[in-house]
Amino acid sequence: MCLCCKGDEAIQVNPEGPRRQNPSEVTSRQTRERQILNLQNIRKKKRKLSKRFSTPAPVPEPGLLWS
Repeated sequence: MCLCCKGDEAIQVNPEGPRRQNPSEVTSRQTRERQILNLQNIRKKKRKLSKRFSTPAPVPEPGLLWS
């Protein structure tokens, strides 16, 4: 007698891989980590934009340059 075929019980197999979680099944830890990542990305973008659009250094007057 084979142990894998015991009885008439059908075994459900997910051939398409792991199923996607419903929003209600997402843990508070996962949402917290996602929020932290989003905030970090926002800070990175903000830093890049502030560097890009910062006021340029004032151009010194030509008479004050050392030659």
